[in-house]
Amino acid sequence: MRKWGLMLVIVAMLGLAACGGGNSEGTAASNGGSAGESGKKETVTWWLPNWDEATARKLVSQFETENPDVKVDIVVTTWDTMENKIRVALMTKDVPDVITELESRIQGYAAKGLLLKLDDYFDDKMPKDDFIKSALEINTYDGGVYGVPFRHDGSGVLYNKKMFKDAGLDPDKFPETWDEFMAAAQKLTKDTNQDGTTDQYATAWPLGNQANAVTRYIQMLFTEGGDVFNEDKTKSLLNTPEAVEALRKLTDTIKNGEAPKSTVELDNTSMRDLFMNEKIAMYIGGQFDIEPIGKDKPSIELGTAVLPGTGGMGTTTVDGFSLIVPEPAKHKDGARKLVQFIAQPEHMAELTATFPGRKSALEQPKFSDPLLKPFSDQLEKGKSKPIHENWSNIEKTMYRYIQLVILNNMDVQEAADKMTAEVDAALKS
Repeated sequence: MRKWGLMLVIVAMLGLAACGGGNSEGTAASNGGSAGESGKKETVTWWLPNWDEATARKLVSQFETENPDVKVDIVVTTWDTMENKIRVALMTKDVPDVITELESRIQGYAAKGLLLKLDDYFDDKMPKDDFIKSALEINTYDGGVYGVPFRHDGSGVLYNKKMFKDAGLDPDKFPETWDEFMAAAQKLTKDTNQDGTTDQYATAWPLGNQANAVTRYIQMLFTEGGDVFNEDKTKSLLNTPEAVEALRKLTDTIKNGEAPKSTVELDNTSMRDLFMNEKIAMYIGGQFDIEPIGKDKPSIELGTAVLPGTGGMGTTTVDGFSLIVPEPAKHKDGARKLVQFIAQPEHMAELTATFPGRKSALEQPKFSDPLLKPFSDQLEKGKSKPIHENWSNIEKTMYRYIQLVILNNMDVQEAADKMTAEVDAALKS
């Protein structure tokens, strides 16, 4: 009996020792604690997409060195899984502490009260006025900022300077307005053959891809001063004079021969291939097109420019990625430290695959290529694409009527009216 009693005492002592000397990081995480007298660390979980993983891990290593009281656990998402994974987590409140998410989704989450308001994150080291205006706007809902943008993307124009010279145009002075753009387009389109084919077109559009096509139309719509919905998203504005004019301008380039009919089969990548094969002289694309053009067709004398508008620079659609903190996050102190660390200009510049959200970050050496400047300048005149829970059906409707104008020669006003009626119905469903 004495032996069994002694064994029970030993087991009990071991159990107490295990409770007192367990995984300190796990305990700190569950209690939301931070390093203190006990030496426990606050463990912050960061969900981020796989394309950012390598750079993020490097930055996290530096962050943990500078913040020894915080440990960061990285969970990798993918493009195919991230939207659903993030949405489910936010709705069920089973959340990480920091999430990398598309800028265009943030207002929708904020409207449902799922995100922490981050206005007090901005201070002397992270002033709001150092953020690109359109980047801050897309992260703002009802006057509050709910995401800190570290990557911000938009469109610009890429053009072949030699083709401009050959057409008698100044290769260093790209058209600033749409009228100038179309005047140049007529000179850049040449050698129409007896079978109706053309050896060189001025431009092309990615109208073979629904999302690409609608994005280009919306950019022209914004440039005309129009919009897709009214402010409370109860009515479509796609048959306003501005919307009709945007649709007419886009489709007229194909009807009049400045863009090939085959443009209805192109996406962004195949349009770039057409440019590299010197079948078109200019197109609207992204800064990410610069590297492959230079690598695969270095003989092209490449120029870049901002989008032409009605009286100057046009308007691009913008999107990118931001850091958000779920409202029920357990480790808000550590999340704040991590977000403010990543948001520093040199770190933001390192993490972004395109452009950063801060103006001062644009001063980093990686953005010094003169070909990038028009794309960064264009971001100051950017606007987020519409956000609506029924957007997939709305986009499908818009795409169908763009095609009907081009392929079936539907009247532009008729297409706009029918498009509007169907979108109105989608808004009410």
